[in-house]
Amino acid sequence: MIRNGRPYTNENGWEDAGLITDHPEEEQKIVLDWIRSNILPRKTVLHGRTSYGLKHLLEHDVKIYLTNNEFKDAMMMCGFEPVDPNMLNWIYRISAKSPAFKQ
Repeated sequence: MIRNGRPYTNENGWEDAGLITDHPEEEQKIVLDWIRSNILPRKTVLHGRTSYGLKHLLEHDVKIYLTNNEFKDAMMMCGFEPVDPNMLNWIYRISAKSPAFKQ
C-alpha cells in the first residue's frame, strides 16, 4: 500500500516501513542510478517480474541489501508506480528488454 506518498507494507502482522532514504546517501545514489540504468519503462504491464525479484537483481549487481519496501520506495523515486499498490510484491509497467534482465 502507499501511505503519505511512500510504500508501506503490513502483511499478516509483519510491518515493513523501511525507505530507501534510511540508507546512507552513497548507497541511495548507487541504487537509484542502477534502477535508472537497468529498468526501462513501457506503457504495458510486465507480469512475472515483481519488486521482490527486482530487488534481488539489484543486490546481485551492486551488493546492497534492501527490503522489498525499500526497493519499492526507490522505484517510486525513479518514477515507477505500481500497477496495484495493495499487492505485497508490486508489478510495474517496465520492459522485458530492460538491461537488468540480461544476466
